[in-house]
Amino acid sequence: MEGLRLNLNALKPAAPKTDAVQATVKRKAKAKTAEPIEESWRKIFAMKLSDADRKRLTEVKAAMDAGNLARDPADCVNKAGNPKAFSKAEALRLWKTLQEAQREETLRQMVENTPDNYWLITTEARLDEFLALLDNEEEIVFDVETTGADTWEDRIVGNVISAVKANIHAYIPTKHVTDAPQLPHDYVMEKLKPIYEDASVKKIAHNGKFDIHMLSHEGVTLRGLAWDTQFAMHILNENERVTGGSYRLKDLVTKYLGIPSQTYDELFGKAGFHEVADLNVALAYAAKDGDVTLKLRNFQCEHLRKIGLLEYYEQVENPTIGVSVEMEAAGFVLDIEKAKTLGAELKAELVDIEEGLRSHFGEINFNSPAQLSEKFFDELKLDRYLPNGFKKSTDVKTLKLLAPHHEGIKLLLSYREKTKLLGTYIEALPQQVKADGRIHGNFNQTGTVTGRFSSNNPNLQNQPYFARKLFVAPPGQVILSGDFSQQEPRFLSHFTGEEVLVNAYREGRDLYSTAASELFGLPIEECGDGSKYRKMMKTGILAVMYGTGPKTLADQLGITEQEAKDFIAQFYEKYPKVKAWIDGNEQFAKRYGYVQMLHGRKRRLPEAKSRDRFTQFRAMRQATNAIIQGSAAIQTKLTMIELQKLCRRKGWTMAFSVHDEVAVYAPETLTREDVADFEAVMLNTLRLDVPNKTDIEISRRWGEGFTVDEWFKTKGDD
Repeated sequence: MEGLRLNLNALKPAAPKTDAVQATVKRKAKAKTAEPIEESWRKIFAMKLSDADRKRLTEVKAAMDAGNLARDPADCVNKAGNPKAFSKAEALRLWKTLQEAQREETLRQMVENTPDNYWLITTEARLDEFLALLDNEEEIVFDVETTGADTWEDRIVGNVISAVKANIHAYIPTKHVTDAPQLPHDYVMEKLKPIYEDASVKKIAHNGKFDIHMLSHEGVTLRGLAWDTQFAMHILNENERVTGGSYRLKDLVTKYLGIPSQTYDELFGKAGFHEVADLNVALAYAAKDGDVTLKLRNFQCEHLRKIGLLEYYEQVENPTIGVSVEMEAAGFVLDIEKAKTLGAELKAELVDIEEGLRSHFGEINFNSPAQLSEKFFDELKLDRYLPNGFKKSTDVKTLKLLAPHHEGIKLLLSYREKTKLLGTYIEALPQQVKADGRIHGNFNQTGTVTGRFSSNNPNLQNQPYFARKLFVAPPGQVILSGDFSQQEPRFLSHFTGEEVLVNAYREGRDLYSTAASELFGLPIEECGDGSKYRKMMKTGILAVMYGTGPKTLADQLGITEQEAKDFIAQFYEKYPKVKAWIDGNEQFAKRYGYVQMLHGRKRRLPEAKSRDRFTQFRAMRQATNAIIQGSAAIQTKLTMIELQKLCRRKGWTMAFSVHDEVAVYAPETLTREDVADFEAVMLNTLRLDVPNKTDIEISRRWGEGFTVDEWFKTKGDD
């Protein structure tokens, strides 16, 4: 049979399958049978999981075990139609499904369980009825609902007001995207404006700064703020964030009042409140804010009274809120042209620096720690210049140790500094300018556990001199600033009563030079400004106040650790009252778990009572610094409150506070008498056992100020 070809190999017995082939066959056979889901869960939980993912996966498993959640059929098979094992990725997708179902159920229950004293106001008659109730109120809770959380870009979509005596919590929607009836926005704001602006009606809020700013965009000036539950909670527990909590209203009322509360994000995600179309849902959420804020205020008031800090809150922290609001609203004028000029200069400098770096190190990425480390330590062996035990690193601390031994390292430090200046300040600041042409930062009077002011957007504490030059006074005005001179060392002298320190201030002598002369037994002429002895004494006194250990002090002074220990010992021997006061602070903290600042404000240090010596030691290092820094912060706040009153009388505006400096915007036409009034407030608001001192500057550009005499000489007033 011509043309017929037989495959004789097919008639032979099949050759044994290789291990790889057999494994493939087994996998295919196994794929046709679904892996038991319990086995899948075992594998998932055996993986390395973040705490958040483990919590989510546990919730999913519980819901599936209870029969409340099931796999999507589409996820149960692969493209070939074979059963597909349950995976971590699928479980996390199911978590989102679970969250949405729970969210919808939560909203349904919120509406179903809305209390009768929660009023949704959508008609003129109902609003008039509510306004009649407010006529008899001495205090109200207020809150505004908005399109988002940007103080300067978002807008109000509804008002929350609680009538305290009547026990009615109302929500008045005006700009929700809904077919449900709402009152006109302008009509509502016009009706509420007299209440908001009536200082005799006390106002209660949570993070009221935000609401006050939002109302100001509507032409409403809030008056009579009497309580802010966010700031009051910081006086009750400044460690809330330290221990993993937060100062969000929902978190606080759940923790302290036992009232279950979902956060905004849990209920509505990233949507603005105007997108909540069901006004019954809006009522259940918004009116509850007013309700729980009032309950939290009552709780805080009771406990602040018990611990003797109610008066402190009312006289210091609460009035400071209004100062922060004024400074935030005033904002900063940024010299955009100057920013462009400085940016161009920096870029040109960076081009030259990069060329120099390439000549030293070749074509490598100067922003890559891995490449730099290889170049410095593997090729150039620069680690031979590091102290024993010092890790090979490209961080600033290490580079500063290497800089004296290699010119390229000096260039790299300059490169990093100028790159940061360019990106973090010169290019970033213009992007923060708002529609009104100013930068509006956030001043936080509870930004630290000691109550010291902090700021962000921009962070004034970190603004280098180079960037400060971008901030200018508004047209026709100047920046009038006062900087407390040696504010914290004066408190050290005040609290300890150490004669050398006290007398130095009372006699107008330089503290550091005087103390150095005393300690080292040298003529004061040898301990003047710029001398190594004055520098050592200044660093040493700050180390005493800040609880700095010998090792850190040694690094700061460039001496051995033993020499640093000897220095501290000599200091305490020379100034026994300082030593006795510090020891007393530590003993108090060990016994009571806190220390006290001025006016009885507390800095809680629970670890001071720990039986673990290392844990207790860490707390001890904070005890003295907390008293000094916290008391200085109180002095600054009290001074700012009085400066705001001065601004009211003179038509000035509070501008900013940074470190020990407080500034106002004043007219260019200010007089010596005006400056004297400003200085008097700085010096006399809170008197110590040693005289206060403040350095006054007048400037059109921050950081380029004149002394008072220089300013008036340039004005031709002398």
